[in-house]
Amino acid sequence: MSSSLVQTAVPIVAYCASSITMTLVNKLVLSSFQFHMVFFMLAVQAFGSVALMVLANRVGLNVKYRAMNMPDAKTWFPVACSQALMLYTGGKALEYLNVPLFTVFKNLTIIAVAYGEKWVFSAAVTPLMLASFGLMVLSSLVGAWNDITFNGWGYFWMTSNCFASAIFVIHMRKVIKQVSFRDFDTVYFNNLLTLPLYMVLSLVQENWTGFFAYYSDNANSAELSSFVRGMLISGVAAFAISYCSPWCLRTTSSTTYSMIGALNKLPIAIFAMMWFPDPVSAGGVLAVLLGFGAGLVYTHAKNIQKRDQPQGAQVLPPPISMDRLEQSNRSDISK
Repeated sequence: MSSSLVQTAVPIVAYCASSITMTLVNKLVLSSFQFHMVFFMLAVQAFGSVALMVLANRVGLNVKYRAMNMPDAKTWFPVACSQALMLYTGGKALEYLNVPLFTVFKNLTIIAVAYGEKWVFSAAVTPLMLASFGLMVLSSLVGAWNDITFNGWGYFWMTSNCFASAIFVIHMRKVIKQVSFRDFDTVYFNNLLTLPLYMVLSLVQENWTGFFAYYSDNANSAELSSFVRGMLISGVAAFAISYCSPWCLRTTSSTTYSMIGALNKLPIAIFAMMWFPDPVSAGGVLAVLLGFGAGLVYTHAKNIQKRDQPQGAQVLPPPISMDRLEQSNRSDISK
């Protein structure tokens, strides 16, 4: 195997592995323990990302970011708040829905973003994109129809997350040109600004009294150990996805990177079906396959749109992946 192939394959595998790990660990932490501490988990992920970014920068890895400053912080803080809303609603949706169904419904965010861009940025919606939207809606209908453990709260939080995600992406694209953020600047500012917000909300909203009372019982010590390990892994995975995304983008083309994001949904769904005890139906599998196909069609449509754009014209990048709760912070948003 040639060295150039290895140099390309390693970041692709690293990006896929970190994305899959993040989504599955999030689901584990948010649904498998007695207490569902969404804000605390987000705080751990934000702290892990910032701490490991600083460490990586100090040891000489290619992690460079703009120092925190008041003018940029004031401009970026509303974006960070909208990200917090997106991640919280995504966490609540993952608490109630299984991962394959979550990935199916997450595609509806793409439709909301596309029409939001059409309204805000006058972006075009092509016939091929409309075809992909039709597949996305069909996959969601099939998924909901075959959802054996239908949960009204899950669908409420999933709908909220789709709208919150669209607001975050569109708002981010408007503000990012003002501050000229690149690569890790967005990740650093998002995590550092939202960390105190998550901690305050966790202390105010989450049942810490019950948490300490439950886990102070020796009978629950094994579960506490698993909870702590899950939190630590989620913090490391948050940094990993933040590092691997721009690394993958730098060593491949934007077209390849977008296609990897679309292809990655299928192994996430398959691993979730194998790992979690949620019931799997034939209709649910069909919904995942339809959603997977819709993602490929949409990515192809965006790549064609970019290829056919007149020279020098501004091209809006594809909607960011949600790999932090099916995660955010893909660096190509700033391109």
